[in-house]
Amino acid sequence: MIHYFYRLKRLLRMKQLFFWSIIFPLLLGTVFKVAFSDATNKDWGFATIPVAVTTEEGGIRDEAFVSFLKEMKNGDVAFFAVEECDRETAEAMLSGGDVSAVIVTGEETKVILRENGLNSTVVKTVVDGYLQSKDMFVEAAMNGKLTEVIGAFSKEIETLGVKEFEGTSKDPFVQYFQALIAMASLYGAMYGLMNTNELDIKFANVSARRLAAPMRAIPTVLCDVAAAFTIQYIQFLINIAYFILILKVDFGSINGWLFLGGVFYSLLGVLNGYFIGTVVQKSDGLQNAIMMGCTMFSCFLAGLMVGNIRISLELTAPIVNRVNQATLIADSMQALCIMGDMEKYARCLLGILIWCVCLVVGSILVLMMRQRRTGRSVKLA
Repeated sequence: MIHYFYRLKRLLRMKQLFFWSIIFPLLLGTVFKVAFSDATNKDWGFATIPVAVTTEEGGIRDEAFVSFLKEMKNGDVAFFAVEECDRETAEAMLSGGDVSAVIVTGEETKVILRENGLNSTVVKTVVDGYLQSKDMFVEAAMNGKLTEVIGAFSKEIETLGVKEFEGTSKDPFVQYFQALIAMASLYGAMYGLMNTNELDIKFANVSARRLAAPMRAIPTVLCDVAAAFTIQYIQFLINIAYFILILKVDFGSINGWLFLGGVFYSLLGVLNGYFIGTVVQKSDGLQNAIMMGCTMFSCFLAGLMVGNIRISLELTAPIVNRVNQATLIADSMQALCIMGDMEKYARCLLGILIWCVCLVVGSILVLMMRQRRTGRSVKLA
């Protein structure tokens, strides 16, 4: 127990590790909040979209299309508030921000947008979909295949069940904060790496005193792991509290299962450091470079730098999402807090547990092989 507390004090004195594992994620989370808050407030939250519809000079007004826009509804709420006017008035309304888009009908239907955003994307998507369907039916009618096309469309229409997410978060940018939690958790490798190096006399003067202490190797390592895990788990709690209470990030439905997940996240980060410190024996700088490179690449694949990359990988290379450490952490939070999918949450934690076991076994095997090559044996207990 005394060794545990001394190790805890030793790790807490390392200001550089404290900054990267605790302060840096908080600062980066603050930057994310400032960067995303305006977009979240402006775009995400459905309301009727105001559009202006006009007819180009000399063109014929598309009555069917105007009726289509007026009749579109999201439940009982109209999708579009259609304002019919002349071209000059429509463009003035668009410039003044009174409408999100101007739809010009006539010989060729086109959309004029003022800025990018959710409303503009919806308008463009609806108009493009309508025009594509219209062209398909016109071409089918000209070729005498209208009945076949209508029949094909009828077969494609299915009644879909709607599954409501049990979580409450609808913020599309929460994925960045999930990946940020993953990054902060994997930064626990710094503490594991430091513990490993300070048991190797080639890396630190303090290692000589530690190796000379009247304590067996296994209890020493277990106390080291416990101290590093304690700091890393406290870091996890601080990050969650800061993001939710101070930054007001909507993670969704928070419950006790998330804090159980934090145990797995923190342990994974620490064991990464032990594995790297065991396998890479060349220099402290190389170890840190490998650790940071692996951590940041893993977080990149989890969506820390590029939004929706997890979705793209799920469609093209799903195995990456199943084995990538940061993705497992982020996906477990999404499954638990947003989707309410306990089965997926359990699968993610199982994946993290498998990683932890593999890291421990891998470290032991490397040590045994190294001892066999050098012809030395180390008494562990």
